[in-house]
Amino acid sequence: MQESRQELIEKIAQGSGKSQSEVKELVEKKKEKFTGLLTEDGAAFMVAKELGIELGEASPVKGKISKLEDGQQNLDLLVRVMHVFSPKQFEKNGKKGKLCSLIVADDTGETRLTLWHRDVEKMRETGVEKGSVLLLRNCYVKTFNEKPQLNLSYNGSMAVNPKGADWSCLPKAERKECSLSELRPDMVDISAVARVLRLFPATDFEKQDRKGKVMNFLIADETATIRATAWNDLVEAAEKLHENDLIKVEGAYTKGGMQGIELHLGWRSRIIQNPKLGKELPSAMQLLNEKTETRKVRELNPELGIVAVQGAIVVVNPGQLRYSVCGTCGGKIQRLDQGVVCGKCGEVKEQDIRAVVSVRIDDGSAQINAVAYGETAEKLLGFGKQELQERLGKMQAEEIIGELQERLAGKKIKAIGRARENAYSNEMQFAVRNFEFG
Repeated sequence: MQESRQELIEKIAQGSGKSQSEVKELVEKKKEKFTGLLTEDGAAFMVAKELGIELGEASPVKGKISKLEDGQQNLDLLVRVMHVFSPKQFEKNGKKGKLCSLIVADDTGETRLTLWHRDVEKMRETGVEKGSVLLLRNCYVKTFNEKPQLNLSYNGSMAVNPKGADWSCLPKAERKECSLSELRPDMVDISAVARVLRLFPATDFEKQDRKGKVMNFLIADETATIRATAWNDLVEAAEKLHENDLIKVEGAYTKGGMQGIELHLGWRSRIIQNPKLGKELPSAMQLLNEKTETRKVRELNPELGIVAVQGAIVVVNPGQLRYSVCGTCGGKIQRLDQGVVCGKCGEVKEQDIRAVVSVRIDDGSAQINAVAYGETAEKLLGFGKQELQERLGKMQAEEIIGELQERLAGKKIKAIGRARENAYSNEMQFAVRNFEFG
């Protein structure tokens, strides 16, 4: 029985991974190219052929993992994703590109699949994760470490969880998605969803003649707050995060630390920003509010750790509103006789700035200077560091502080942070990590 035009469009979309609107656009362009010589069905069949889609009754999948051999081309496979590694950027012959490796399986075995360039971006956009089913069209096989591995060709296609495909024979991908309170030492291959509370600068290290990078950050869900640690290649992904970002980590493992359970992200791990979820997680500020004790200003001391203070802003303190940092690593810089140097990476090739704002808070028991840095300071300012730099090129810091004073004086604020002693004045001050008005 002849298929309807809509059925043809649906079949091409399912087989190619493109949307139906994209397929219809390709069909229309094909008809325009042949200036009325093609019917819509004829144009659809030509588009299908160019995309490697068979429009027979079943469009059979031709490949099986156990039958892979070096040099094979034009393979179609139906597989389940068992693991997704973190995407990587590379440069070859002066050109930059992206690749991402996945472990995939069918009913005959398991292998590594490599996606390149645009397909890496498509993987992110379509939310490919452990357990997803992929219909791969036009793959080729290369041997690495004496094992055949799949690569999706430049003109290949990838359909995610394709409709109409029978994946009942595919192996299941066991998920270990945990709440943070469920984590115990020595767990592996963990998935978890959380909010980013705080980011710490990345640092370089050398161990047994090997150099590496490490970066710590605090995450929280509705059950617990823990420290996460990204290693080496994962540091690049962690450095793109911001406070309050919703993230999903996959392939993580746990260790017992001095302050409790730690979540570690190594070479098998992945960080997904703003994952597609069925439910919404509270904001970082809401999570902090739930877990943070509120103290009076007169009670504050460094030993209390992270606490909240609630009061009113009395005054915006004088200051420069910015300070210089290393443009490479974000570390503090020093001005010495021989020039500007960074305490972390040495020579400063370029400089960046961070915003800093100090306000005085009164809660009825006492007053304290509260200092915000970076993105938290930008939130107080009401604009970003780039605009701050532009304004400071046109006006004095005192003028901007005067505007802030008019806007912030008398405002009620709840600030979360840590009390510390000022190294210069020896007075107690409050380092603000987050805040909300009202």
